[in-house]
Amino acid sequence: MWKKFLLSALALLFVAAANTQLCCSLWVDGQALPGIYRLADRDRACTAAAAAAEEIVSGPAQQPRLHQRYHLRLRPASGTVPELSAALLDATPGVERSEGVYVSGVYLGSVADREALFGSLRQFITGQLPTWAETGYLSQELVTRPQYGRSGSQTPVEDMVLLVSGMAPVLYSDGRGYVASA
Repeated sequence: MWKKFLLSALALLFVAAANTQLCCSLWVDGQALPGIYRLADRDRACTAAAAAAEEIVSGPAQQPRLHQRYHLRLRPASGTVPELSAALLDATPGVERSEGVYVSGVYLGSVADREALFGSLRQFITGQLPTWAETGYLSQELVTRPQYGRSGSQTPVEDMVLLVSGMAPVLYSDGRGYVASA
C-alpha cells in the first residue's frame, strides 16, 4: 500500500516537473507589463523591438531598461511577443506610435491622433455643406493603421485634412439620389 502511494506521489512529481516552465515577469522602464512571458518570447520581442527602433531612428537606438523576475510555472505563459515589442518600442527614445493615413491604399503620412483627424474631417465636410445637401462624405475609402515612426515626423492634422480632401474629394448628397462634388 505504501509503495503504491509513494510511487503515485513520485509519478505526480515527475509529471509536474516535466510540465514546469521557466517564465518571467517584466518591467519596462519601471512600468509592469501584464502577463508572464516565456524566456524565448522575451528574447524574440527584444530582438524585434531593437531592430525596428534602429531602423526607425537610422542608427543605434537607446534601449529602455528591462527588469525581470523569474518564475517556475505549470500554466502556460500569458504574455505575447507583439505586446512586449510594442511596450519596448513605446519606451524607446526617438520612436513614437502614430496613425498611418491611407486613402484607397495610398499612404499619405501619419498623424498623432486618429480621433482628432476624423473630427477635423467631419468639421471640414460639414463646414462646406451646400444648402441643398443633407450629407457629405469622402469619395474614396479612408483607413488609418497604427504604426511607429520617428518622433516629430507626423503631419499636422490640418495639413492631413487637406491631403485627404485632395486625394478623395468630398461628395454631397441631397438624400434623394442627387450627388455632387464640392
